[in-house]
Amino acid sequence: MLTLVKRPGSPYWIARGTINGRRIERSTKESSKADARIVLKEILAELTGDQIGPSGLRFDQALAMYLTEKPDAKIRPAIVQYFGDMAVKDINLSEMRRAANKLFPKATPATVARQLFTPIKAILNNAAAEELCAAPKFRSPKGGKKRTVFMVPDQAEALITAMAAHPHRHFAVLVTFLFGQGSRMGETLALDWRDVSLEHRFAILRDTKTDAERRLTLIDRTVAALSTIRPEVPRGPVFTRSDGNPFRTGHGEGGQIKYQWKDAADAAGIDPKIYTPHVCRHSWATWFYAQTHDVLRLRDEGGWTSQEWQRYTKLGTPELGEDARKAGWEFDAVGENRGKGGNFAAISMRRSPV
Repeated sequence: MLTLVKRPGSPYWIARGTINGRRIERSTKESSKADARIVLKEILAELTGDQIGPSGLRFDQALAMYLTEKPDAKIRPAIVQYFGDMAVKDINLSEMRRAANKLFPKATPATVARQLFTPIKAILNNAAAEELCAAPKFRSPKGGKKRTVFMVPDQAEALITAMAAHPHRHFAVLVTFLFGQGSRMGETLALDWRDVSLEHRFAILRDTKTDAERRLTLIDRTVAALSTIRPEVPRGPVFTRSDGNPFRTGHGEGGQIKYQWKDAADAAGIDPKIYTPHVCRHSWATWFYAQTHDVLRLRDEGGWTSQEWQRYTKLGTPELGEDARKAGWEFDAVGENRGKGGNFAAISMRRSPV
């Protein structure tokens, strides 16, 4: 499969990967990722000998395109084998039910939805966004209610303390940011110092799950943590790996700190299989609503385009909100400043030239 990457110092996106056992690395000669995606499709068509178009798009072609966008996406081999070179137009609800009966004969509806319907819909929706096929109309099977796992402030404190034992300070600050701001891991790892103002207490997420830029209001604890790693010249990725290199950017990138997370979780007495990095987002949303009861801010700062945010309104108790406030996770004061406008309202969404 081919993915789009950039070489250090080059403005152009590179198509890199393997096609039929052959190593490929070719410049798209495009600095815009959107334009580079168009060239990437042309390269794929050239190398595979297939013309990708609305009338003949196959599943394997749609999958290849999806993996250029989500190279770390995990698609079960059995699913890839089942759909193979099937025409995308033939993947309807009846076909999905046949696949479910064959691949997951004893699974619950929730498992079938998660393991089969969700990835297939993601692959087809990605192709539909490029106008290569119609968006899938089938719905996922309904299962039991989704369980929302979140941490209480004491657990978060224990985890951050354990993470701070790592010699690379960025890990503890990263986890503090996740608890304090509720951003997704991929969005956070893509954050650039040019999009952060500690003075004005905001950060702009540009590479988001919804592709819409989002502005976060930084709470006191986040500002204090970021201040400990802010470089003299605020430019480049906010968070880096232990070797100083940037993390991979994109969505679903929590696995990049899985070893540090597991070590810290074990030291804090927390089960890392249940309390994953994404649970920081659930915790933020639960604490946030428990303090503010502001559904509009919860939705906007969390970046939800669906109604998923509603589940957090049923979990946050006043006692939990007070516990979070005592631990330094205070969201009320931020809301007051944000609502008054002032400097924050005047901040441009344009990136700082520094």
